[in-house]
Formats: sequence, C-alpha cells, structure tokens
Amino acid sequence: MDIHRSTKSKRPSYLLLDESERVATLPTNFIQSLERSPRQRSQATLDLYARRLRDFCSFLEDHPVFGQYRVDEAVRALGLPVMDEFYRACSARGLGASTIRGYEVLLKQFTDWLSTEESGRVRERALYTNITYRTPRPQLRMPRYLTLDQVIELLKGMHWEAQRLVAHFIYDTGLRASEVPRVLKSDLPVFEHYPSSLMYFPLFVRGSKARGKEFKERYTIISRPMLIRINRYFKSRTYFTNHDWPENEKPAFLNTYGTALTTKAIQASIADALNRTSLKAASAHRLRHGTAYSVMKSGHGKTLLDNLIVLQRALGHSKLATTEIYTHIPAPVLQQMTEARGPDEVRYRFEEAQKIIDATFLPEKSQRKVIVIGRKK
Repeated sequence: MDIHRSTKSKRPSYLLLDESERVATLPTNFIQSLERSPRQRSQATLDLYARRLRDFCSFLEDHPVFGQYRVDEAVRALGLPVMDEFYRACSARGLGASTIRGYEVLLKQFTDWLSTEESGRVRERALYTNITYRTPRPQLRMPRYLTLDQVIELLKGMHWEAQRLVAHFIYDTGLRASEVPRVLKSDLPVFEHYPSSLMYFPLFVRGSKARGKEFKERYTIISRPMLIRINRYFKSRTYFTNHDWPENEKPAFLNTYGTALTTKAIQASIADALNRTSLKAASAHRLRHGTAYSVMKSGHGKTLLDNLIVLQRALGHSKLATTEIYTHIPAPVLQQMTEARGPDEVRYRFEEAQKIIDATFLPEKSQRKVIVIGRKK
C-alpha cells in the first residue's frame, strides 16, 4: 500500500494505492472526507492519519486470509478479531501503548464512517457499536522538560547569539519550533506603549495550521528581559543591515547567515548544541515543556489554577484537559494545592529570563572567540 498526494489544489488530496497501483477507494474516500470536514485539522495531522491508515491496509494485504481480496473488499468484511491481530502486530513492532491507541482511534473513526451515508453504507452497523477501545489505555507519562539550569547549559553550547536567542525565546514564550519562523518584528510589543513597571507583554502568535492553510491566532506572554534581548539582536550588524524584507514583513529572527529561519534549522541548532553539553536530551519541545513547568511555578496568577489557565492560552490549547497533560496535575488537585503553596515556591518568570540572559548573552565581538574555542574541543 502506498500514498499518493496530489498538490494541484491548495491542500494535498490523498490517494491510497494497493500493490497493483489500484486506488483503494474506501480508505481514500475516508481520508478525503477528513480533509473536507468542518473540524479543523492541521496538514501534519492529516499526513499522520493517512500513514496510519496505509499501515493498516498494508497489514490487510499481507494477511493470510484478507490478503486474498482487494483492500476494499477486505474492509467491508472487517471483524474485531482481525483488528485485534493488527494491534498485536503493532505491539510486536515495538510500538508504545499511546501510539497503538492512536491507531485504534483512527480505525474506529474509519469503521464508523463505513456505516454512514457518505460511504454508501458499505456496512450495516459500525464495527465498534457498544464496544469500548480494545487496546490498553496508555499511562500518562510525566512531561520531559528542561529546567532553568539546563536551559542555561544548553544555550552555552551554542556559538551564536542568534541561536541562543531563539532557544531562550521558545522557553520564555512557549511557542512551538514551527511557530517561531512566523513571528515578525512588527508583532513584538513596543515598550513605549506600556507602563514602565510592566514585566510581561502580550505577543501575537500565528499558531499551528488549521483547515484551508489558515493559522490559529492567539496571544502568549513575553517577559521584559526577553524583549530587551531581542531588541539588542535587532541592533546587531547581521540583522540591522539586512533589508531583504519590507520592515512590516521582516521576520523577527534570521539564521546566522541572515536568511529566513526554518523549523529544521532551530531543531538542528539545538541538537548540535546538545553535543557540547552534559545534558542527556534536549529539544524545542522540551523547552516548550519547560515553559509549562515554569509558568506553573510562577507568580502569574493568584492560584495554581490561575496559572494553568494562563498556560492553556499561552500554549494554544483549545481544551484545559490538554494543558493538564503538560503539567501532569489535574485541575481539582491544583485547587487543593493552592493553600499549601508557600511564598518561597513562587518564582517570577522575568527573574528567570534575566538570569538566563546574564549567563548566556553573547555580544557579536565574542562570537568568533566562542567558535574557535568550540573547535578546539
């Protein structure tokens, strides 16, 4: 089974082709129905769904019984025993419980769809009627994040201030690596528009892609020290002398060569810096998790529940339950913890930001020296 993507339209249209390069009509129509659905799904999500449905169809093609039929015929005859076989095969491949449950969530949607009018009602009733999920419920894992000291160590492993700035920016604001290149200089708050005593500012974010290639817009919080560090960067020779964009369209961050920053470049700079540290793991996503931990320990709100709501909006989650997974603290428990929280446990995030800058800021004249030292290592 293979996936063909047509890029003639604004969004790719998926075709699932069997081993004889014939279109598997039912799986293809299902994926295309997800593209047309009013529910907004990012392109990455649709790609993931298409790959997982392809894996299931490939399993059917290789099956000793169902493999004797075309995929569409096999799909019409699906029963729970063959579904269980597929989930066991996924486990045998070494896939984790959360990934296997992800496969089942999609396949439940697919088999439910087979009984709808849109599919032509190829099945009289949904396969999962009155049946719960058959795969084990995955256990919630504690989120993996970087602490303040680990962020400082990671940044020290970077040779360029532009790289350190971006990594610090992710930790300070909670943006995804894919969202950072979309931040424009004109999006950043202007100090003069706010009281001088203000330590946090609203930052406009073009979030993850939704239906029709539109971005989910939101606001997050950026600290004053972080904003000061960015303004220093704007005065650097690499950035200030670059006139490749109109001022109102200029990206807030460029790479070390002065060209447009990419998500892959951000991820590569973090991975490269990791090799120069004693840290076992680091990524843009762990920096984002670090934002979650930092906000929950901060004094943004009067209660921990207030902080959870601040975090939900900053990270761009539509449901509070999603944010609870980041913190691994259920909302009712947060309310109970409020009274027990002492003043020593409150940490102001602008103080964190200033501590990171004091330890990692790299003036332009110092960058060449750092590179030479790095080569000696």
